[in-house]
Amino acid sequence: MCTGVEIVMLGGALLGAGAAVHQGQTQKNYNNYLAAQSEADARAEQGAARVEAERIRKAGKQQKSEAIAALAASGVDVASGTALKIDQEIGRASSEDAFLTLAGGRDRAARLNAEAQGSRMAGSRAQTAGYLSAANTLLVAGTNSGKGWKKAGGR
Repeated sequence: MCTGVEIVMLGGALLGAGAAVHQGQTQKNYNNYLAAQSEADARAEQGAARVEAERIRKAGKQQKSEAIAALAASGVDVASGTALKIDQEIGRASSEDAFLTLAGGRDRAARLNAEAQGSRMAGSRAQTAGYLSAANTLLVAGTNSGKGWKKAGGR
């Protein structure tokens, strides 16, 4: 038969164990939220890089058109080697800038996805720690309760 003190101790142990599990689950949920936010940021980075790369390509085409028009207006044969070289150089530079923009977006997205993975791992560790803390609380309470029972029964 349990005494009132033992019932209070058991209730406190159960409350402590429940609190530990709840804290672990709350921390896991928060880290999952952070992970989802990082993944959303990664997608946004990639999207922004694609938009910027397209803007660079369009600007390169516009610059090529303007250069050809300016050469033609000045009387230069637009099929000449110099005009073609200018056209190719502008095309190469804009393609390179677009590629670097996309690569930078991929790199930023990869870092954000790695951050998301780290957040999920931290959440799993927090949940496990909560379960272990709950188990420890119950074991300690059981041990202490057992000692108290032996003392009470040994009178």
